[in-house]
Amino acid sequence: MTYATRKHPKILLISAKHYLMAELIAGCQALGLEHAYLFLGGISSAAELEEKLRAEVNRFAPDFLLTMNHLGLDREGLVSEFCRQRELPLLSWFVDRPDLFLPQYSNLDNPCLAYAVWDADAVKPLTDAGYGAAFHLPLAADLSRIHFVPDALPLRDAAFVGNSMHSATEKCWALSAQPDKLRGFWEDVAGEFAASDVRDLPEFVGRDNPEGKRLRESCEPSPRAALDSFVYWRATQLHRLKCMQALLPFEPVVAGDQHWRPLLGDASWIHAGPLHYYSDLPDFYRSTKVNFNTTSMQMKGALNQRVFDVPASGGFLLTDYRAQLPAAFDMGREVVCYHAVEEIGDLVRHYLANPSKRLEIARRARARIEKEHSYAHRMATICENMKRMFGTPA
Repeated sequence: MTYATRKHPKILLISAKHYLMAELIAGCQALGLEHAYLFLGGISSAAELEEKLRAEVNRFAPDFLLTMNHLGLDREGLVSEFCRQRELPLLSWFVDRPDLFLPQYSNLDNPCLAYAVWDADAVKPLTDAGYGAAFHLPLAADLSRIHFVPDALPLRDAAFVGNSMHSATEKCWALSAQPDKLRGFWEDVAGEFAASDVRDLPEFVGRDNPEGKRLRESCEPSPRAALDSFVYWRATQLHRLKCMQALLPFEPVVAGDQHWRPLLGDASWIHAGPLHYYSDLPDFYRSTKVNFNTTSMQMKGALNQRVFDVPASGGFLLTDYRAQLPAAFDMGREVVCYHAVEEIGDLVRHYLANPSKRLEIARRARARIEKEHSYAHRMATICENMKRMFGTPA
């Protein structure tokens, strides 16, 4: 494909869900990038999908397509083939493990496809598997929506915002096609994986669990992805419960689904229910003295959304140490982390007693986000990498 002499690319965002599309649009707007959004939800046939995509590409003439988690691609491979025939690059930015999604898609052997991944540890496995070019792109904060309010009235000492993972584990177990008699076996694998430093389940069972390796490799691709997801989510749930036990002495507010109630029982804690990401969370973060964070076991080295959103809102964050954290924030000055569950209690007590320290750390983290971690920064990185890989304008 040949490109006009424009200095900046025209970007067509495509997705069957609105997931993170508002953030990408905000990043484009902040940079003054010409962009359009094609929503592909509710399409009932391949012919309708192809016609809708063709019409918008002809109208807008984008330099490349951009989607999240492959949500703009169909599993049969029509969108991929459309890009191949048009020599039109498509970038899929994964903010969940790609290996849990990609086995369900066809026609991915395509030089027009490229990948960004929020976890630096996922880049090499993706390219080694032959999926194509990939680069690291962490999550970010949407500064067009999240405003820094340093003097918010504190309404609670400690809080955790997150899912109990109950529904996710049950759904994935049902899709894994494993017999119920093996549930206990895979529960044990999840517990062992949560306690391990190994970041990938295939490597973990291949190294330490021959029976798990055999059972996993005997699965078809889609049930295997569901089984992997079950182990990641159950491991996450077990780790979160262990962390929450350390937080319970501070009578935390837990904002999440109803399944937290049987999991945490009658201890001294308050269930806030789910909060709306856009309208509720910034105020909740900034009115909490210590926002507690624990990262999913699908991303043992990477940073989740709370790492950016809490300080961007003006809140103080206590998070678990992750290997990719020092590259994003100055340890101790812009972020505070615990390395083991046993450290949680002392750190919460210390920062509850030091409000000025909490505020200074939040201020520094917000400044770092404004400098390096907005969606405008991520869109700029996307444009630079698409130019490097495909020669599109940047």
